[in-house]
Amino acid sequence: MSNEAEPTLAASTTITAATDIDKPSSLSKNQQRKQKRYELMLERRKSKRKEEKAKQKQRRLEKLKNAPEQSLITRHSLKNNRMENSSCRIRICIDCRYDSLMSDKDVGSLQKQISFSYSSNRRLSAPCQFYLTNVDGQLERRLTANSVKNWDIHMRNEPIEQVFPHEDILYLTSESENVLSSTEPLDERTVYVIGGIVDHNSRKGLCYQLALANKWRHARLPIDEFIKMNTRRVLACNHVLEILLNYIQLGDWKKAFEQNIPKRKQVTEEIDASSNGDDDDDVPKTVSPTHPQDPKPCAEIHERRGEVDEGEDPPQLPS
Repeated sequence: MSNEAEPTLAASTTITAATDIDKPSSLSKNQQRKQKRYELMLERRKSKRKEEKAKQKQRRLEKLKNAPEQSLITRHSLKNNRMENSSCRIRICIDCRYDSLMSDKDVGSLQKQISFSYSSNRRLSAPCQFYLTNVDGQLERRLTANSVKNWDIHMRNEPIEQVFPHEDILYLTSESENVLSSTEPLDERTVYVIGGIVDHNSRKGLCYQLALANKWRHARLPIDEFIKMNTRRVLACNHVLEILLNYIQLGDWKKAFEQNIPKRKQVTEEIDASSNGDDDDDVPKTVSPTHPQDPKPCAEIHERRGEVDEGEDPPQLPS
């Protein structure tokens, strides 16, 4: 009996499968529209990626074209281009002691900024001596996952005061009343320290207060002397390092600022000229309730996520 039932069961299964194939889609019209929109979004994403790759290639070509002769090296020669063989002995350090003051998302942003900084330094024909100090906690785990052990970088778990002599440390902070010399080159005897923190303007003056508490030298970049900004003089870690690298290569602060400070932060000549000819500058501008101010573009909000800032009432810093 069982042997005779098996062919019948197999035949009925085949008929059922064929019937299911012939049935129309069980999706509702709303679900079908969503499915089409999803497929269209995937197609647009592919084309957008192609456009972005083309833009990145164009930016790389322009950077190579505008760079001073022999300042950049090709990707194939990176293996032999190490800090120990570099003629540049200027030391730049990112102080990563602020790990416990940041959210996991902000630590991820800092890790990306460090990666950008390393990439910029790595591709110079004469890379500077790049340090990371006080690397611990979330940041250390993220950098380890990003193969930091294979990088050509001086990474230390100790704080900067245990890595460098006290008299060598110069903390870069936008709140400092001191300004780096606009005419003299960077000093090889000085360690230029960048505060490694992403806090979105919630802790103003944190790095400055740290420098004062430890009696370290401190200074700010001579931004105001060369360009005008429509925001505070607070930049992401990778922007500060790239400015220093460009100044080392070009010896020109103005070009270094113009090439590395985001355009949205710079005051254009057109805006500046129009403001000079306006006699109503002192009159407060009112906004009609029926026409509120336009919201800032999402792209600008995303870019601000990468900024590094310092705080007003600093909590107890980790040792």
